[in-house]
Amino acid sequence: MTGIHGLKRAWRVISEYKLQIIITVIFLVIWLTFYTINPSAFANPFAYTSLMTVAPYTIIPAISLTLVVITGEIDLSFSSIMAFGPLIMAMTWQVQGEASLLGVILGLLGGLGAGLLNGVLITKLGIPSLIATIGTTFLWRGVVLVATQGFSIPLGEYRGSPVFSALVGRFGDIPIQFFWTIVLAFIFWLFLNKHKFGAYIYYIGDNRVAAQMVGINVDRVLITVYAIHGVVAAFAGMIATLAMATFYPTLGDIYMLKSVSSVVIGGTPVTGGVGTIYGTFIGGLILEFIEMGVVAAGVTGFWIRLVHGLVIIVALAAQGILRRREIIRARIMRLITT
Repeated sequence: MTGIHGLKRAWRVISEYKLQIIITVIFLVIWLTFYTINPSAFANPFAYTSLMTVAPYTIIPAISLTLVVITGEIDLSFSSIMAFGPLIMAMTWQVQGEASLLGVILGLLGGLGAGLLNGVLITKLGIPSLIATIGTTFLWRGVVLVATQGFSIPLGEYRGSPVFSALVGRFGDIPIQFFWTIVLAFIFWLFLNKHKFGAYIYYIGDNRVAAQMVGINVDRVLITVYAIHGVVAAFAGMIATLAMATFYPTLGDIYMLKSVSSVVIGGTPVTGGVGTIYGTFIGGLILEFIEMGVVAAGVTGFWIRLVHGLVIIVALAAQGILRRREIIRARIMRLITT
């Protein structure tokens, strides 16, 4: 009997976390495929150090974007906020002549303000999130371009400072930014699954009218979610800037589609109500691993987008099949009980 109960418990766990299991299997299959093609490259620890260096710039904004998408909304402006936040930081450092914590704080506050603006436009003015964030995408990118006149800002002189080392230093051979990624993923996992505010996010994404009827302040939750996303996007832009030791006005553009894809691949549908931080984390690793694997396999970089597309389609197809089965099962149970 103990064995039977154990099997039942294991089956319940598999049923509950099947999306996470599927995305993990996809990641392992991709890793095994590239390892088989070029074992020497993927047995080299430096390959994974490289992965841990670049993956945070995609994964970190995708983590907070997951909350936005779970509510049934979208944010396309975070790529511009990734430039706006570090611009404030870089300009503050230039004025002060040192890499100060004040510059980081002001940059994060800039991201907070940009996120709050998105939330207010969407909730108080009733502008659809897609349209509102397209507008603020151009707004913040325009601010950056006007402020810099399109020129980059070198920050190499601040290498070795405490703030610089704390954000993009090394702990042995492991980049500090990857530790930040893990810490943020864990915090957001706790926030989403163990706090009532996380439950509000799921309720709003599942049924906004019902959430309002049970007393959830939907506008306040949405504004808070967008504000958090703005801060995290600014932070992601800062570590990307410091890793290159230069601020580029175009920073963030290449990460928008990759971060959105990480969220979708990880099992968070754009319809809202469902999603996991773990899935987003693995989804981001998959996209970055594909780029590294295609190059290591010795083929041209033009294949990267093709493989990205195939993986996204496979992941979405698997998610669609599972959700269709759940809908059919729910309908059958409803017929049985009525």
